[in-house]
Amino acid sequence: MIKNILIAIVLLGFAWAWEPTRVRMVLAARPALERMGPLGEWAVTPIQRYNTQTEISFITDQIIQSRTEGREVPNARTLQAWMKARVVTKNGGRDPWGHPYYLIQVGTMLTVGSVGEDGERGTDDDIEKSIAL
Repeated sequence: MIKNILIAIVLLGFAWAWEPTRVRMVLAARPALERMGPLGEWAVTPIQRYNTQTEISFITDQIIQSRTEGREVPNARTLQAWMKARVVTKNGGRDPWGHPYYLIQVGTMLTVGSVGEDGERGTDDDIEKSIAL
């Protein structure tokens, strides 16, 4: 019996060490974690940041693909409509905190980002990815 418990603990440890598996484990346990207060928030926030980085990478990949295929590339004003028509995101074009993704273009550089948990652009919790067109 103790041997089985130790094996289960070791397997959970390995699963927790691998980021994609940890994301799935936390998402499955999210309702319980949210009720745990600060400890639950400590576990959920990194997963939300990871999911946001993954989604922003997906959005930038879709922009590059649109450009390669000669299709419309969004700008700051049309990003949300473009994503609704072309890109399937988990939260309908919003980050895990409910804020819409944004796009900034400076010359040939596009930056897609999330304002993060605090909802303010230009702070430490922002998540961004830039690409050259």
